[in-house]
Amino acid sequence: MQCSPLSQLRAPAPRRIPGSVFTIVIENHSRDQVIGKAPFITSLAQQYGLARGYHDTFVHPSEANYLWMASGENFDVLDDADPDAHHLSTTSHIADQLEQAGLTWKAYQEGMGAPCGLKSHGRYAAKHNPFVFFDDVNGWDGTAFHPETRCNQHVVDYTELDRDIASGTVPDYVFITPDLDHDMHDGSVQESDDWLRTEITKIMATDAYKRGGVIFLMGDEGGGYPAQDDPPMVVISPLAKKAVVSDVDYDTSAYLKTVETLLGLPAVPCDPAPDAVAVMDDLFDGSLVSLAQ
Repeated sequence: MQCSPLSQLRAPAPRRIPGSVFTIVIENHSRDQVIGKAPFITSLAQQYGLARGYHDTFVHPSEANYLWMASGENFDVLDDADPDAHHLSTTSHIADQLEQAGLTWKAYQEGMGAPCGLKSHGRYAAKHNPFVFFDDVNGWDGTAFHPETRCNQHVVDYTELDRDIASGTVPDYVFITPDLDHDMHDGSVQESDDWLRTEITKIMATDAYKRGGVIFLMGDEGGGYPAQDDPPMVVISPLAKKAVVSDVDYDTSAYLKTVETLLGLPAVPCDPAPDAVAVMDDLFDGSLVSLAQ
């Protein structure tokens, strides 16, 4: 799979929102196992936007879906191995797009500890951290990783989010991975819901959210058949339509294209037909008219 070089894509458009884009990913539960069962997540779905037609891109296991969230492609990765098993050379993933556009980004990983966790340990799973797989982030030179050049500054432990909130330096793009207990992978739905109540409430109190930010709370994968097994996707924003339910057929590429559109970035350079990918514009209110143009 060859991604389009960013130098060959159209110049970034003006960003459509003034706030930050947050993504929080939960694990291994279908929409019907979460919506109606997790009180806090259900309240968000009822108050903001629920993409009931959302599904993953039918690749498994988890690692493939996380790579897709950051690039629009899984690069034929079909396992959950750590980064030393997969060296991805593309320079057209969303971190590259953000930096080319002069925007800031960080991935906050709960339980990772030291920055740029290239090996899974404890309750941290590298397979749920897509950015450590890209060679231009982790600094792979063919024989060794060099995380100090880029990764250590951008892929950090989740505790760093509190510091960035306190200092008013929340990035334009935020990717959050709870640990294996809080993301429902090993812990219960209730345990995750309680954690998310605390953490999302904290995020919603920030200027980065209140001034026109968006939180995508999403599951990484579902079986896809039947549709009831599809993962949840809740869109939370002061710019979201209120209590809207969308049955439009959206997938992980649509999520990524929506993020890119909100931030004024070129659309899914790793997709062979980016113009055919939908934008989740029906979940937003009239202030984002012509979002997909």
